[in-house]
Amino acid sequence: MAGRILKSIYREALILFLFVFLVHHYFGYVDKVIKSDGTGYYEYLPSLFIHHDLVRKDVPVQADTAGLYQRINSIQSYVGFGDFKVNKYACGTALLQLPFFAAASVLTDREGNDHDGYQAPFQKAVFIATLFYLFLGIVFLRKLLELYRVNEHLITFMQLLLVLGTGVTNYTTYDACFSHIYSLFAITAFLYFTKHYFDSRNLNQFIFACLFAGLVVILRQVNVLIVLFAPFLAGSWQNLRQGVILPFKKPGKLFSGILAFTGMVFIQCLLWYLQTGKFFVYSYQGESFDFTKPHIAEILFSFQKGLFIYAPVLIFSLLGLIWLLFKKKYLMVTTWALFFLLITYILSSWHSWYYGASFGLRAYIDFYPVFFIPFALMLNGVKPWMKVLIAAVALLPVPLNIIQTYQYKNYILHWTFMDRAKYRRVFLKTDDRFKGLLWKKEFNYDQFRINKEVLIGNIITSAKEDSIIYSEYTSTIPDFRNVSLVQVLIDNDFNDRSDTKIILSISDSSYTKNLYWLDKFLVGFYEKELNEWHTGMYPFEIKPFTDNEIKYITLTVRPDSRINKLNNVRIRYLSMK
Repeated sequence: MAGRILKSIYREALILFLFVFLVHHYFGYVDKVIKSDGTGYYEYLPSLFIHHDLVRKDVPVQADTAGLYQRINSIQSYVGFGDFKVNKYACGTALLQLPFFAAASVLTDREGNDHDGYQAPFQKAVFIATLFYLFLGIVFLRKLLELYRVNEHLITFMQLLLVLGTGVTNYTTYDACFSHIYSLFAITAFLYFTKHYFDSRNLNQFIFACLFAGLVVILRQVNVLIVLFAPFLAGSWQNLRQGVILPFKKPGKLFSGILAFTGMVFIQCLLWYLQTGKFFVYSYQGESFDFTKPHIAEILFSFQKGLFIYAPVLIFSLLGLIWLLFKKKYLMVTTWALFFLLITYILSSWHSWYYGASFGLRAYIDFYPVFFIPFALMLNGVKPWMKVLIAAVALLPVPLNIIQTYQYKNYILHWTFMDRAKYRRVFLKTDDRFKGLLWKKEFNYDQFRINKEVLIGNIITSAKEDSIIYSEYTSTIPDFRNVSLVQVLIDNDFNDRSDTKIILSISDSSYTKNLYWLDKFLVGFYEKELNEWHTGMYPFEIKPFTDNEIKYITLTVRPDSRINKLNNVRIRYLSMK
């Protein structure tokens, strides 16, 4: 029995092993995966089982004398709803994480720590949970593609592309606590059971499809749109009609399916009721869809977050659609295209169409299995030489995705404000000098005044030898107590291969205690373009020193292996007007 099970999943196990190997040797593990939106998805567990502060329906915020909301007020995922606060995020992710949370709770020593549910064992538990549901997701993807009679080797290829060639890589590692991998698992399972039902007319498969449809809803409500993919899975209008009618002929099975779906959804309704006294809650207060202003071009093709820019392997799904058209599979083409257009229209109408600080267009990840069906069918149906050619080209996005995942984790890709120029500037760049390159903080300099500006002049530094190019006591800087920005301006070509650093340091007057120290790669000073001569600048932000002690400021160049020529070097001390 165990041998048969192992034989049936060994390919998925190998893919998962390869993924973990890649994480261990390239991306690196993340100490904190429960963060940002992931905190909200996970927060049900510590709230229910550790802090016991989820049930608030009888205690409005204004009447809280026992401090029930004290912890809740510190967590951004709770939003106001009438007289109460409600967790903005759906509970399905926490439900799937529950066994792993329970294991971490049992294994975590409560003595000597706060045991708040966010310590290292819980962080690791969430990472392991996400790996587990990724594993189940690709198992169900195999089972789904087997129903389409796709060759087993091609199925493995599809699984590899999904795991290593798309945003799945990031959302199983750096952002492992987000709901997307869990939703991908639930949607893939729903697709499998629905397709299996239409093929076999086995009503037990219908019940499982209903169960997973309910899970899909409590993972991320908008994903209920996946039920509209049923016509594609049915394969023909006649099969769809018969599949819809059949449960009504078996009331017991129909009731079981309805019970499975509503039972899942009721979990969320109950949690809303315990928090607010209402069974139905719109928890995204102040956030909504604007269907009059969809951002369709941006959500698909923009360098900010475009689907086909950050997951170009999905373009092969569109080629698969064209192949199905040539094969006269008109129903499959029509139903797939209409579903894709519908989810694109709806997802792009969200008030924040780029879905905040994230890697790529994360809202599509949940629906990725839909994309791999036409791709797999095309690859399965073309001639051998065409298979090899398409597979070779389809592998190209894999290293691109791996590099971009690394860039995202290491602050090379900007999480929110990418554009064509920024994308080109850091394309395939992984060196340390590019970390934070696109993250230079912008200030409104009209709100500042220049307390003092010093012209340091033209500087030539020796290779591999630190050079102090400027020093000054703060006693000579007017109103230094209020200085909050120190601008350093340099004329240079900002060569993208240069590892030269500029170091600003502030110490006490006896040089024994360092009070401020920050080094920045010279390339980070650029203002226009890299490898182009212009005046660059970096604003060193400091916390104003309120004491009257004299400080000593130095500006140091730490060059790489080349001689550096820095022209027209200046330093400015700025304070708020």
